[in-house]
Amino acid sequence: MIRAAIVGASGYGGAELIRLLKAHPEVELVGLASRAYAGKPASAAWPQLLSGPDFAEVEDAVDEAEVVFLATPNGVAMDLAPRLLEDGKRVIDLSADFRLDPRVFEAWYGFPHRAPSLLKTARYGLVELHRRELAGARLVANPGCYVTAATLALAPVFAEGIVAEVLIAAASGVSGAGRGAEGTAFAETNEDFRPYKPAGRHRHTPEIEQNLGRVRAQGRWLSTWGPEDPVRLTFVPHLVPMTRGILVTAFVRLGRDLEEARLLELYRGFYDGEPFVRVGETLPRTKAVYGANAVRIALRRDARTGWWTVFAAIDNLVKGAAGQAVQNLNAVYGLNETHGLALEGLWP
Repeated sequence: MIRAAIVGASGYGGAELIRLLKAHPEVELVGLASRAYAGKPASAAWPQLLSGPDFAEVEDAVDEAEVVFLATPNGVAMDLAPRLLEDGKRVIDLSADFRLDPRVFEAWYGFPHRAPSLLKTARYGLVELHRRELAGARLVANPGCYVTAATLALAPVFAEGIVAEVLIAAASGVSGAGRGAEGTAFAETNEDFRPYKPAGRHRHTPEIEQNLGRVRAQGRWLSTWGPEDPVRLTFVPHLVPMTRGILVTAFVRLGRDLEEARLLELYRGFYDGEPFVRVGETLPRTKAVYGANAVRIALRRDARTGWWTVFAAIDNLVKGAAGQAVQNLNAVYGLNETHGLALEGLWP
C-alpha cells in the first residue's frame, strides 16, 4: 500500500482527495494536515466522513507518508516541497507553484518564486499529454482546472498546427474559488452569472498558452520544459451559481477548411484509448461529469462564418484538481490510471 498524506485537507480540494484516496485500492491515507483543525477529527471539517486520520500539524501528518498531496494556497508548496523531497517523499502539488517559469510566475502571481531550482525537477501532470515522463516522478505539478478543460479541448487542433485564431469563454462553479473566498456567499452568487478577470487578467491564461504552445511545438507527447511555439489567446472566465463543474466554450478559426466529420475523426483519434476523455456528438453538460474524473468534448462548425466551437466539460474538483492528482499518483507509480477514480458522473 502507498502511504499518503494530504496537506490542506480542510479545503475543497482536500476533501475530494480524502474521498478518492479512501476508496483507492492501493493507498493507505495516513495523515491529514490543517492549521485550522489540527488536533480535531476529520469529521470536524467534513461531517460526511465516518472515519479517517485526525487532523494534525504538517510535520506529524506527513511523518509516515511516502507521497504527500499539497492542496494549499499558491506560495505554500514552494516552501514545503523542498523539505519533503529532502526527506525522500514524493510530492503532488495542486497549486500553481511548479507549473510556470519563475519569471512568468512572478508576473502573474505577484511574488517571486522561492524554490526555482526545483522547477526542472517538476513534471507537469496533465497525464493525457505528459504520461511518458510521469513514471517515477518525484515532484508533480497538477494543472489548473480551467487549464485542464481548455487544453484538452484544443490540443488536437494545435497538434495539427492548423489553428489561426482562438478565443476561450469558460464558466466555473463556486467551489473553484475555494472554501473561504470573498464574494462567494449564497446571497451574492445565487441567481447571478458574471464574468471576472477578463481581458488577459486571469492567472490561468499563461498556463493555457504555455500548454498549447508546447503542443504546437512538440506534438502529441509533451516534455514539461520542452520547446514552445508561442500562443496568445483571449480567455474570459465566468462564475456560475452552482457548486461545481466547468464548461469551456472555445471559438476556433482554422487555417484550412475541414468537414465536421473529419475534425471529429481527428479528435477521436487523438484521444483514442484515453480512459477519461470522451469525444462525442452530444453537447457536454457539467452534470454529466459531476463527481467523475472525466472530460466530455464536442464540436460544431458554423457554416456561415467558418468558425468552429469546441466544448469541454469537467468537474473542477475532480479532473480539475483532486481526481487529476490521483490520476497522477497512478501514473507515477505505474498503476492502472482508473484506480480510485470514477469514469461516470453522478446524476441528477
